[in-house]
Amino acid sequence: MNNILQALLRWNRWGSAILDGKIFRDITKTLVDHLETPEVLVLIGPRRAGKTTVLFQLMDNLEKNGVSKDAMLHVNFEEPALGSQLNIDLLENIYHTYRTNVYPQGKAYLFFDEIQNVANWERWVRSRNETEEVKIIVTGSSAHLMSRELGTLLTGRHLSFTVFPLNFAEFLRFRGITLPKKLLQVNPNSIIENALKAYLTWGGFPAVVLAKDDNQREQLLKQYFDDILFKDIAMRYKIRDIITLRNLATHLLAHTGSLMSLQRIAKLFGVSLELAGSYCSYLQEAFLINFVGFYSRKVAERNRNPKKVYSMDLGLRRISGLNFSDDIGHRIETAVHIKLLSKKQMTIFYWKDEQKEIDFVIHADNKASTLIQVVSEHLEKPEVLHREYEALIQAAKILKVDHRTIVVGKMPTADLKLTEKIDITPLWLFLLRQ
Repeated sequence: MNNILQALLRWNRWGSAILDGKIFRDITKTLVDHLETPEVLVLIGPRRAGKTTVLFQLMDNLEKNGVSKDAMLHVNFEEPALGSQLNIDLLENIYHTYRTNVYPQGKAYLFFDEIQNVANWERWVRSRNETEEVKIIVTGSSAHLMSRELGTLLTGRHLSFTVFPLNFAEFLRFRGITLPKKLLQVNPNSIIENALKAYLTWGGFPAVVLAKDDNQREQLLKQYFDDILFKDIAMRYKIRDIITLRNLATHLLAHTGSLMSLQRIAKLFGVSLELAGSYCSYLQEAFLINFVGFYSRKVAERNRNPKKVYSMDLGLRRISGLNFSDDIGHRIETAVHIKLLSKKQMTIFYWKDEQKEIDFVIHADNKASTLIQVVSEHLEKPEVLHREYEALIQAAKILKVDHRTIVVGKMPTADLKLTEKIDITPLWLFLLRQ
């Protein structure tokens, strides 16, 4: 028995592997609908966000619908057993070994984890997808590498999806908290309030959510942070100055929800403008942070203004090492950003002028469609209400937007008297709405 077959036996259900789909993820339902389409399915997202678990859930679905275990091949291209020469020849050898020894004929479902580690993988995938009876599902942890490779040979032949860490609804599911189908019937009791507090503190990485205590959560997050920095950035882009990269990443995570310019970052860390831009791009491509641009139809104006930086997971924000207790406003804003980022067919911006700032401008259907302002608490105070209300009303007139929303961390107990319609939504409900 050759080494490849021995490895495959350890990794697959037709061998000795127990591939547990665990708790259901929302994206799995969407992906199931595409299991019999001709396109290659591509799942991208940060490492440890649950991409492999989603693959296992798709395998579960196939088995329930009568597909044999032998018809499914799973390979993780970060496994040391594959060696360091990850190329098309190895990919072909794996497929040939599988077809020769396990499943010679019939439609096969190929699940390839961290495919970006294989040089020129897209050429092999395109060839096999067009000539063989297969359905190919791949995952990757680099937005840039995956999009660059997909854009060359797989244009029009793939469907791409992003697997984020758990959203708040999934967070509750992982904690065993069941909600009624009609969310408006839910009272934000202590169970939901405590869960929301934990979500804002520890984020949504599945293993972190299921960890037994805070020490374990802290250690997991630190390990994820290191893995992203070293495996997804430093090794991939051959970066030697790890200290500057790490300090920059920590600084950006600590200032989630804040305005940042490349000029300021370059000056702060004593690097060139070009290097600052490269490091920021690498951090974004690896799903550690995200940048939100200024809203304007003029390209020059968008480029002239600084961007807002957000942590892609609230738990990763925690490992910055700075005082965490007084940052509730930025954490709530980051949670709203994460929720908005999961929505397709729209783009997120911020907007400001000399007097006012709007946290989020939603651009959809070729226009600004919604303004969202985030307030942590004290909306019942006249000065707070006046500031946020007037900012929304004036910005809506300037940007010609009808839909205006205030997301508030703690709902006011008194009724608010507003002369124009603005939706006021508690954070927990905003995060749970589909």
